[in-house]
Amino acid sequence: MDAERTGICLVGCGRVAKSHLAGAKQAKDSVRVAALVSRDAKKGEQYAACCGDVPVFATLEEAAARCAFEAVDLCVPNDLHCEYALRSAALGKHILVEKPMANTPADCVRMEDAAKRAGVTLMSGQSRRYYPAVLRSYEMAESGRWGALRCISAQLLGYLPGPPTPWWRDAARTGGLMLPLWGNHIFDYILWMFGEMPQTVYCVATRLNPAWEGEDEVAATLSFAGGRFACVRMSWNTRGGRGEWEGTERMLSSADILYQRQIQLDHGTLMLDDETRLVCDGETVFVDEEKESNFARMLREFASAIRQGRPPLTDAAAGRRAVAVQEACLRSAAENRLMRLTREETYV
Repeated sequence: MDAERTGICLVGCGRVAKSHLAGAKQAKDSVRVAALVSRDAKKGEQYAACCGDVPVFATLEEAAARCAFEAVDLCVPNDLHCEYALRSAALGKHILVEKPMANTPADCVRMEDAAKRAGVTLMSGQSRRYYPAVLRSYEMAESGRWGALRCISAQLLGYLPGPPTPWWRDAARTGGLMLPLWGNHIFDYILWMFGEMPQTVYCVATRLNPAWEGEDEVAATLSFAGGRFACVRMSWNTRGGRGEWEGTERMLSSADILYQRQIQLDHGTLMLDDETRLVCDGETVFVDEEKESNFARMLREFASAIRQGRPPLTDAAAGRRAVAVQEACLRSAAENRLMRLTREETYV
């Protein structure tokens, strides 16, 4: 074992794994990629060549038996997150799992319980919290200088002609479409900023593009105590934005779409633009010009939390809460009704 760095086995060599591997390379003083797990041996070897020809294994258990590492980085499809987290905990490995943490809150609880029993860290891969502009927006809102948080309005508008990877076609695998694949990030931010769960959720969601089964048009409203609320509007059918993502191997970036959040405080308004620019009352106060990726920062936080024996910034509880709101939105849209969330994050 490397005393200074956390050894990681990356599981799943799909599209998002490229961003994780690039982040690990940037954060090489904190983490080292010790092994890869891929059911596609050829793809696994291609990915391994990009990070120093690390060994590739067909299963997680084989990797753990033949290679030394402390943690796993789960980049498998959404419907496999719970299964692989349980297997990782059984092996005594710390766990970073891509968002959404799982497709249901019940599976999130199973993952949390398994991690607690094994005494390992479980971290939700909310990579978009780690942009400096996003972190700065939280710090400014928390400072109290502009009063209390009242409302957050988020919009994500872009054009996606079809699924960039086959499993996105299947709503059972994705857990929906826009709500788990991007809405989960937005819900995580909203819950983090408000510091509590919403009291009610109402969502309208539909599908315009027959290329997939899940929702590609979404409008959701979350109400919080004290008359506060958040509104979320998302579309993958909106042309004419900053650009149009062609759906190739390249990861979807917020630079390809219109992605903004307005944060209304008692005495001021913050605006996040493309997660790299922060505006306060119409004046730009921060522009991210750093070259280190948000994935590198996320991996550093994962390694630091493990070494210090503390919960990470995007801990398992945060992951579960975002999934609870995601599920409430899906149920609200399916049943056309307002969902009231209890303190236990169930619905009535």
